[in-house]
Amino acid sequence: MSELLLIENLRAGYGAVEVLRGVDLHVMPGETVALLGSNGAGKTTLNLTLSGLVPTRAGRVMFDGKDITGQ
Repeated sequence: MSELLLIENLRAGYGAVEVLRGVDLHVMPGETVALLGSNGAGKTTLNLTLSGLVPTRAGRVMFDGKDITGQ
């Protein structure tokens, strides 16, 4: 069984500020995942990047076997 969501070495940020530096995440079908972290840890930036609202600088995002990086 392959991952439902696969994030590899994701890098993203705003202007000259890089917020996400090499994020990796693997979510299997049927799993429930919570994203936790302190203020400023990059939770919102990760969600905005996965939504395509913040550009990906590097890395790869796969959803259900399809490359959705930057979409």
